[in-house]
Amino acid sequence: MEKTRSLPPQQSSLAFLQRVSIFSGVGSDSLARIAAITGEKSYSRRSVIFHEGDHGDTLYILKSGRVKISKITEDGREKTLTIMQPGDFFGEMAIFDQLPRSATAEVIDEQAVVFTVAKRDFERIIFEHPQIALKIMRDLTRRIRQVNQQVEDLAFKDVHERVASTLCNLSKIEGRQLTNNRILINLKMTHQDLANMVGSSRETVTRALNRLQDQEIISISHQQITINRPELLAAWG
Repeated sequence: MEKTRSLPPQQSSLAFLQRVSIFSGVGSDSLARIAAITGEKSYSRRSVIFHEGDHGDTLYILKSGRVKISKITEDGREKTLTIMQPGDFFGEMAIFDQLPRSATAEVIDEQAVVFTVAKRDFERIIFEHPQIALKIMRDLTRRIRQVNQQVEDLAFKDVHERVASTLCNLSKIEGRQLTNNRILINLKMTHQDLANMVGSSRETVTRALNRLQDQEIISISHQQITINRPELLAAWG
């Protein structure tokens, strides 16, 4: 369920926006004006912020929690494209090209809080601060490279290799270092969640996970994966 709250105190908004990469280098006065036009919304776990195909007139900046960006096929299968972290922005494509939303955004933590910027305000911000557009272009380029890597993995790697590659990537984004060089992926996932990331069936992904567990490369407990041998996992992927 979505809960709309009144605008946050400007100082709180300003402190957060100063940590957002696309606003780095923006002067404090300008940043204060940007903070004044942002809204704030809170979403509970499994809430959908927007669906693929929706009209898009809002940019979202993730303040807390995590958001999954995915596409749903006509037969109901899901492909996870990326997971947004605090400080990330999303929803910009529909603003730039004025086409419907190209993917679905769903909250995966107990709660997510986002700052919102209306299309007309966002366009004015870009006009006044063209360096923000350059930072957005750089981030979009990074995302395109990630998608290209996913396409390459789907084309040239089998499912076992894609599972290993996906776990390696998650360890870099969501990893928490443990003793003995082990890495905990700080994200609760079902086998189906991982299958959606890999682009395969749950049964096939389960077999790949079992194989990695049998070799003691990973261990799974309470829907969390610990990488025991990062170097061996990397060799797999």
